[in-house]
Parts: sequence; C-alpha cells; structure tokens
Amino acid sequence: MNQVSKAFRSSKLWKAFLIYGLGDIMVRRVIIRKAVVEDVPSILGLWKELMDFHRERDRLFSRSATGHEGFADFITGHISSETSCVFVAAAGKDVVGYCLAFVEKYPPVLEIKEYGLVQDLAVTKKHRRSGIGKRLLKEARSWFCEKGVHRVEARVAKTNMISIEFWAKMGFTPYLETVFLEI
Repeated sequence: MNQVSKAFRSSKLWKAFLIYGLGDIMVRRVIIRKAVVEDVPSILGLWKELMDFHRERDRLFSRSATGHEGFADFITGHISSETSCVFVAAAGKDVVGYCLAFVEKYPPVLEIKEYGLVQDLAVTKKHRRSGIGKRLLKEARSWFCEKGVHRVEARVAKTNMISIEFWAKMGFTPYLETVFLEI
C-alpha cells in the first residue's frame, strides 16, 4: 500500500476500492435508467429495505402482511403512467436504487397549480453515499422540467437523519411540518 501515491489514496476511486473492492469498480458501473416492469421484484426488495429502515425509527412504517403485494401493484402502475416516473440505478444486473416521482396538484386556491413529488428515493445500504441518490434525483428533476413542473417536494421522516442530510445537501429546504396525535 505504501507504493500507492498519496494523490490516489485521497481520491474517490481509492475510497471505492477500499469499500467495494476492485472487481466492483471495474465490472459494476452504475447506470440510471427508466424502470421497466421486469424491475419490479428488485424495486420491491429495495422498498422492503427502505420500510424496514424506517420501521426501526417509527413503528408507523411497519409493513402489513400483504404490503409488498400492494406496493408491487402501486409501482407497476407508476411505471406505465404518463404523470409518474420511476428510475432505477443498475449495477450490472442488480438494481441498487430507485426513485419514484410524480406530478401532484395543489388546491385550486394557489397560484402554482402543480408540483413534483419525490415519493421514494432509496439506495441499498452497500451503495449509499456514492452519488447514486444524487443521480436518481437529477433524472427525476429533468423529467419534471420536461413536464413543465418547476417545484419539487419530498416528504422526509423526522427520524431519518440520513435522508434529512441528503435532501439538505441537494438544496431542499423545509417549508411545512406535519404533526400528529394518536388517540
């Protein structure tokens, strides 16, 4: 290791080498593409990981016994919708991240009529903090612009510090807080 130059040891490539190993760097380039129905089982696995991550922080996110079936139908509908986009991050044959976003409407009393909502943005734990989430969001933002939508929102669980930091780093700022009371 002392033969490796100091500049290389401080590079992102060296960091990736240490985390993933040389084989992953050379073979597993991550591409962002539109999801297809064949991606649903992989997206479903990522969704389960996302939900379980949130459940550890708030029991509201506990999956029902048939939740995965409902989500599979839900995501399949969005893949084929004109007002939704689903992007995946693919490393070879593996889907390591996904983004579900769609156009929503504000109440008719507001000047701005529509906004983009990023419903889900998930990257599997092994691939987090490698720029995949940023790339997925970039694709969603481009899609929103093509649709003429210039405001994007995301709902973030207050207990998910990783997500809060990510959205802040992407330039998002809080503007509304949802409160609840269990009775």
